Amino acid sequence: MEIKKLVAHIPARAGSKRVKSKNLRMLCGKPMIAYAIECAKACPEIDEVYVNTDCPKIAALAEECGVKVFERDPELASDTATGDDFTIDIMDRLNLDTLMMISPVCPLVTPADVSAAIAAYRANEDADALITCGETSMQVAMEGKFVNIDPVGPLKPSQDNPKIQTCNWAVPIWNTAAFRKNYEGFKGGYCGTNRMLYPIDPLRSVKVSYEEDFKMVETLLTARAANAEAAAASYWEE
Repeated sequence: MEIKKLVAHIPARAGSKRVKSKNLRMLCGKPMIAYAIECAKACPEIDEVYVNTDCPKIAALAEECGVKVFERDPELASDTATGDDFTIDIMDRLNLDTLMMISPVCPLVTPADVSAAIAAYRANEDADALITCGETSMQVAMEGKFVNIDPVGPLKPSQDNPKIQTCNWAVPIWNTAAFRKNYEGFKGGYCGTNRMLYPIDPLRSVKVSYEEDFKMVETLLTARAANAEAAAASYWEE
């Protein structure tokens, strides 16, 4: 898909029900949202970066980090406002043709992940949305019914099963014309029409939703720093 100008926004409202002020919560010495800001700034393909917020503290941090602030209407930061609502708002007010989101609650995503997603979106002539996801060939069930296997008969090796994608929304990209058409039709644009699901490493797309997630992400960040260079594989020998 052609991109005339690529704008990235990092949505971060003041209210947070499950973890209080999680975007400003310190994570290995930085506010969590700083990871998304640094990631966006490190991607040369991105033309402009905005933090989309209603919170003065988050806005001040964004400016200190050297990115722009998009002042969100407080009504679009309420518990009833949807992601579709505040996304179409920034698309329309900035008159964009393409918008990507870098999720502040996925602080392990790297600039390389973002750049690869942009390249994949550009290479797909038909896509109007890219949605980052995880993949699994493990046996998956929904409401007690298997999705990707037939439970009647021998259990096949998991690698022979159809892959299931789980959307993590770490780095979605949207064509705004398609988003707007869907939003006008049914108040939704996030999923696109001609969507492409783009898998990224599950260790880099961990989402912080609950208190225990902070502990897991801190552990992974610490391990990343300690293992900047991956060791060669080794095996036990008798």
